[in-house]
Amino acid sequence: MKMDLTGAYSSESLYRSLIEQLPVGIFRKDAEGRYILANAYFCNLRDKNPGDILGKTPKELAANNTENEVRLLMEGAQHHEEIMQTGKSLEVEEEYSRPNGEKVWMRVIKSAAFDANGIIVGSQGFMVDVTQRKRAEAQLSYEQSLLRALMENSPDLIYFKDAGSQFIKCSKALVQRMGLKSGDEIAGKSDFDFYDEKHARQLFDDEQKIISTGEPLIGKVEKDILKDNRVFWVLTNKAPLRDEQGKAIGIFGISKDITALKEAETRLNEVHGQLVDASRQAGMAEVATSVLHNVGNVLNSVNVSTSLIADKIRKSRISSLPKITALLDAHKDRLGDFFSNDPKGKQLPEYLANLATHLALEQEEILHEADILAENVRHIKEIIAMQQNYAKTFGVVEMLPIADLVEDALRLNNDSISRHHIEVVREFADIPPVPAEKHKVLQILVNLIRNAKHACDDGGGDHKQITLRIANGDGRVKISVIDNGVGIPPENLTRIFNHGFTTRKDGHGFGLHSGALAAKEMGGSLTAFSEGPSRGATFTLELPLNGKANV
Repeated sequence: MKMDLTGAYSSESLYRSLIEQLPVGIFRKDAEGRYILANAYFCNLRDKNPGDILGKTPKELAANNTENEVRLLMEGAQHHEEIMQTGKSLEVEEEYSRPNGEKVWMRVIKSAAFDANGIIVGSQGFMVDVTQRKRAEAQLSYEQSLLRALMENSPDLIYFKDAGSQFIKCSKALVQRMGLKSGDEIAGKSDFDFYDEKHARQLFDDEQKIISTGEPLIGKVEKDILKDNRVFWVLTNKAPLRDEQGKAIGIFGISKDITALKEAETRLNEVHGQLVDASRQAGMAEVATSVLHNVGNVLNSVNVSTSLIADKIRKSRISSLPKITALLDAHKDRLGDFFSNDPKGKQLPEYLANLATHLALEQEEILHEADILAENVRHIKEIIAMQQNYAKTFGVVEMLPIADLVEDALRLNNDSISRHHIEVVREFADIPPVPAEKHKVLQILVNLIRNAKHACDDGGGDHKQITLRIANGDGRVKISVIDNGVGIPPENLTRIFNHGFTTRKDGHGFGLHSGALAAKEMGGSLTAFSEGPSRGATFTLELPLNGKANV
């Protein structure tokens, strides 16, 4: 008997040692729901001593406790009653707050406690800390929500394909592009299901090369022709999709729609062709030169916008998504541990959040440049429309509102004037319409304003100014273009209207000469005045108010 008692005491001691040392919470309640066992882990979890818990019911423990603790105690009491009635075990997850405010999650297995005769005499519980798993699940859910937001809201065509170039998953933008109802419909399909044979074959060959060589395809401009004959232009980046061993098992691609840019490029080419044809037919050398000059200036702005957009697309941080995908794929079997313990995994959610913000800003900048591009195209159209309007009036005498004509000539030079920061002053008297040939007057004024701009630039002054003056005197309208530029030496005042004379390195010497001839043909005159070098110059076109016959 002594040996049996010693064995019993030894078993009890081992039992107590076991439940006190295990890193889990253990508790037991009697039939009335009073705690009759609570190990140290359980007590520490509730921040109480065993004496504060043992012998008490959940209702008694609920006094002077936090709202969350009261809720847990009451739920525990309900679980105890259910187990006492049914004898069935329960598994629940409970959230606890430690004294330092840290939140912990416990997986609790509750079951019935039986006596030697198999009668239910109470309930018992076994609590395991699952906080790391819950945090990993939360991080994974957050990560998935970021990826989902990107796939649902990005205007880019994002897609994943297997080793046979068949779609696995794609973004909402691609679903809409292909005319599908949902992303599930694209799984198992290939480009041959959507594009014409030739284009689909090229896409397939490119992707198979990526898989075989492991080298990405970056910044390729592609013309997508769908089977319904819709045409789109895209800038494509593709990279291999790898398994845990680093073997390429498919591809990942992002295609940015640049259809608007390509259409703008086409329109500009058409505009340029129309401009050349119109200028040739009109025979307006000076006007055409000015128009081409202004269009060239606008085209420079167009080129800048196009280059900026292309550069932003090439440098887009969206190209880092293949790396993120590869990183997630490499740890797909242990994502919880990866997000919880791996330094890269811990940084990934914040990185994606920053990436989403950066991409939104990038999209806003590209849209801003696209707006500038559209405005410049509109400007080019206006210039051409004005030039065509004057071309149609070749050789026709009309009653011309002089102020409107001066404004048109100014608009044709406006881009250069603005770019060189030249102030324009208008001094317009109220003059009735004058009979003259519209294209000839415009040719003279465009040339005078352009020369005044060059004079201001060559003068090197800080304040550049051109004054446009319209006055009436002696039955003639006087249109003066006055600059504060480099001025004209006295010896040149009598030579500047000679054919071939010019003081500019890139001048041709027939602008003022042809202008003087055109003015004479209309019964008027073109004269110049300057007080000398650095004193500016005044060029005045005079036209008869009543037409050539009255001169």
